[in-house]
Amino acid sequence: MSKIELKGPSMVLLVSDLERSIEFYQRLGFTYELIGGPEVGHVHMTRDSVVFILHPAMNTDDVRPFSSAAGGLYFDAFCYCDVRKLLEEFNEKEIVIERGPDLNDFFSEFTIKDPDGYRIAFGG
Repeated sequence: MSKIELKGPSMVLLVSDLERSIEFYQRLGFTYELIGGPEVGHVHMTRDSVVFILHPAMNTDDVRPFSSAAGGLYFDAFCYCDVRKLLEEFNEKEIVIERGPDLNDFFSEFTIKDPDGYRIAFGG
């Protein structure tokens, strides 16, 4: 039996202002894609194999990043990459680094924060 390859996963982010979030992720180099037409109500933001599904919150109080919860990790999403090259790109775009960069020969990483407080770590 052949092995079935899974791709993804895609992460759903409940956002308070869809247009503001789209602009932020486009600034990070993600492309916008409306999936399923206007009646669906959410969009895909894709860069390489990373997909964030941005879905507008009906109530902004429902937007609660995991990283802000007591006992939560310092990130909501983690993306593996060439840290130094991405850091250089983000510095050129004046993307604010929330945590780090922590650069060493074993494992390097840094974290940014989106407009709703979701923290995205990049490491490798």
